[in-house]
Amino acid sequence: MTGTRACARTLCVSVVAVVLASLLLGGCSSGNKKPPRATPARPFVLRDVPGPLRGTVGSVCQIQGLQPVLASGLGFVVGLNGTGGLPLPSDVAAHMEREMRLQGIGSATSLGGSVIEGQTARQLLTDANTAVVIVQAAIPPGSPEGTSFDLYVRALNATSIEGGTLWTTDLRLGLPSAFRARQARIIAQGRGPIFINPFAEPGQETDGVTRTAGRILDGGVSTQAIEMILLLDNSSHSMARSITTAINARFPTGRGDRSPPAHGRDADSIRVRVPYAYRDKQFEFVQLLQHLPIDQTYPEATAKRLADALVREPQYGDEISWALQAVGPQARPFLRELYEHPEYVPRMAALRAGSGLNDPRAVPHLIEIAKRGMDVYRTAAISMLSKIDGGPDIEQSLKELLAEDDLTVRVAAYEALASRAEKAQLQRLVALERRDRAVTTRRPYEYLAALSRTYLPEGTMQGVSRQLVSDKFFLDRVPVGEPLIYITQQRVPRIVLFGEGSKFKEPFISSMWSDRLMITSDSPGEPLRVYYRTQSMMSRGEAVAGTSSVVTHEFRGGLTDLIAFMAHAPTPENPKPGLAFSYSEVVGALYGLYKDDAIDVQFSTERDRLISEIIRLSDSGAIELRPERAGESVELVVFDNPTFLPAAANEMRDPSLNSLLIPLRQGSVETGQDN
Repeated sequence: MTGTRACARTLCVSVVAVVLASLLLGGCSSGNKKPPRATPARPFVLRDVPGPLRGTVGSVCQIQGLQPVLASGLGFVVGLNGTGGLPLPSDVAAHMEREMRLQGIGSATSLGGSVIEGQTARQLLTDANTAVVIVQAAIPPGSPEGTSFDLYVRALNATSIEGGTLWTTDLRLGLPSAFRARQARIIAQGRGPIFINPFAEPGQETDGVTRTAGRILDGGVSTQAIEMILLLDNSSHSMARSITTAINARFPTGRGDRSPPAHGRDADSIRVRVPYAYRDKQFEFVQLLQHLPIDQTYPEATAKRLADALVREPQYGDEISWALQAVGPQARPFLRELYEHPEYVPRMAALRAGSGLNDPRAVPHLIEIAKRGMDVYRTAAISMLSKIDGGPDIEQSLKELLAEDDLTVRVAAYEALASRAEKAQLQRLVALERRDRAVTTRRPYEYLAALSRTYLPEGTMQGVSRQLVSDKFFLDRVPVGEPLIYITQQRVPRIVLFGEGSKFKEPFISSMWSDRLMITSDSPGEPLRVYYRTQSMMSRGEAVAGTSSVVTHEFRGGLTDLIAFMAHAPTPENPKPGLAFSYSEVVGALYGLYKDDAIDVQFSTERDRLISEIIRLSDSGAIELRPERAGESVELVVFDNPTFLPAAANEMRDPSLNSLLIPLRQGSVETGQDN
């Protein structure tokens, strides 16, 4: 017992000694510790949000990345007609020489058989048939990798870039970087033939039309995804998790997706990318994201609350419509109760959400509005019909609208039918692929999707056929209604022929481009005669004698055959006669025929919006892009001079409609006078 007590006393003394030593050491080291850094308290943010929209992602977050992204670069254009090669600033020339050498163009270059064979980078920069250009683009917000877009190019050392082709150019974030300065990261690439005003006379530089700037239709491709960041107003791990869960539940991983769209980074932010299914519908995805209810527990109750609010507070019709669509299929029963609402705003808001949710019960109501509704809602209803996987009633109704007198309705119906024809073609291609090919040899879905937009056969339910003309543009045929030529000037180049067999008004004589192109017909039934004199090579602003050639040809056929003849470039493999016109030149020739009253058709073209958007971006750095509202009609602006583009004043335009229509009247481009 005595030994045990002695051991206990010894143990207690040891423990006390250890504790005292620890306290002493702690006291000595405490003087070396830095005081804790004060964390600034963030003020609590409480947004003034309309009652129906409380509890949505946009009510508690700021979305970073809703602006279109400006991308720029310096590019090299070839194929000019002696209008380039002017002196460049020394720093620009040095920069271009370096970039060209990095691409394999240098003193040892030997591109056999090409126009630049054996030339150095410096020699190419001073060649009269080349030019250096500034390339700019406005990449849509949230664009995934591989998104295509138009480019805007402006010459730095050429009097004209007409007929030129841009070599592959890296596009970097923001404005062109200062030379010898740090370069921004590459986010896209651009290349392709330059498209200038198709109503300007080729080779004529005294008509007041700018030829030092142009566009490359669909010539840019993003090489990096443009992600969006959700910044929470108030830091909260639980809220960030709830938002991430809600987004991933509403947009589950599907074909083409490598991961869920939302990834929480911390208590303050969430990274979001556009799902593959919305790669061509970024606007729609952003709207659904902003209006997505965070609480996904009772979607039916949320839909009922929003539907009641739509009737009670119609001033928030657009926002509530997106919120109802964001709820998902559970909202359909509550939307259907509003499809026949006597007031247009709740009715159209419900129908728009229903079309976005692919509700077939919305079809008869949309058909009624498209045919007999108020003008401001007709084109919106047509656009909504194009999204629903309905039966033949949709196709039949849209084909009836192709014969309307209203040009905006006709073109809206065509665009809807073309979209539905592409979807049907894709379904056929996928079915054939599964039937005829083994799993290991099947072509990728992306390839089939691209193929479905390239060719549309005749005789389909949609009534729209399509062919690729000389790898330059698409020619669509819509054999319904009065003859009409519809021209696109942005994104994919297309010429659309409406009506059954557009015919020439024989006899006729059509002369254009200072008599370099003449098309004549002496009498009905006689072959058309075509005379074309190519442009002379230019040297120091003067035409070089003996450098032009003349092409004459006679053929029988209609307008479709003439378009193919003008676009075709004879080759040893295909020596069939042709004029080798670009898309821009073909459009200009068609307008010349129309202006000379050689064809009895109407003429309508898209309005270009690319340049104005880039100017806004350049002037303000990062400008908030105000989304255009869905359910809007297309303004029709009539003007005599197609080189003048009047300002748009449209507050009701569907974002799925990519064009404002401009019908052209017969008259002189220079004088604007009617014939």
